[in-house]
Amino acid sequence: MSHTFDSMLAAIFDMDGLLIDSEPVWMSAEAQIMKDLYGIDLVKADLMPFQGRSTLAFCEGMAKRFTDAGIVIEDLLCGLLDRMGQMITTAALLPGAEAILHWFNDQKIPLAIASSSPLHFIEAVVSRHHLPVHMFTSGTEVNASKPHPAVFELCAQRLSMPVERCMVWEDSVNGVIAGKAASMAVVAVPEKNHPTPEKFAIADARCNSLLESLEILKVDGFIWPISRR
Repeated sequence: MSHTFDSMLAAIFDMDGLLIDSEPVWMSAEAQIMKDLYGIDLVKADLMPFQGRSTLAFCEGMAKRFTDAGIVIEDLLCGLLDRMGQMITTAALLPGAEAILHWFNDQKIPLAIASSSPLHFIEAVVSRHHLPVHMFTSGTEVNASKPHPAVFELCAQRLSMPVERCMVWEDSVNGVIAGKAASMAVVAVPEKNHPTPEKFAIADARCNSLLESLEILKVDGFIWPISRR
C-alpha cells in the first residue's frame, strides 16, 4: 500500500556503519596505518571516539595524542585514504539498507547520503551496490566534521529543504548530535553492542536495525519520528 507524504520532507542517511558495515573496515585501516607508519598499537577503545567523524579529525586527533611520534597529519591522511580507497567497496550492505532506500525512492521522497567519508568513497559505494541515491554530501566539504551540524546543513541546502523538514538516520553518537544540532529529526540505529547506548537518548527515535525502521515507516508513515519529539 502506498503512503501519501508531505512533499516538503526529505530523508538523509549516514553511510558508514548504517548503510554499509564499514566501521570495522575503517577501524582496521586506522589501526594498520598507525602501526605501519609510527609503530603505534591502537585498540578499539582508542578508535571509538572517532566513529562518525571525518578522516581528518582522526588524523588530527592522533597527532594531538601522540605528540612524540612525529606524526605528519598530511602523510597520515593520505596513507589512510589510499588504504580505505582499496577497501571501502568490500564492506557489505547492512540489513535493510537497500530495502529502505528503495522504499523511499518508490515514495518519491527526496533522498540523500551525508557522510564523513570523502565523496568518491560515497560514489563508489552507491555504484557498487546500485543504490537509488543521487544526492551526496561529504564531511570533507565543510569546515567542521560531526558532531558539528555543517554536513547536514549543506545536505539540506542541496536538497532545497528547510532543515526542520529533514529526517536523519544515524548509527553514531557524533552523527546523532550533529543531526539534532541541525534541527532535524533523528532516528538512531546504533550497533548492537555499543558501549554507551544511553548516549542515543537524545534521538527522536531509536531502532535496532534499518529493517525495523522500515517496518515502522510502512505502518506509521514518514511522520513517525517527528511525532515523538
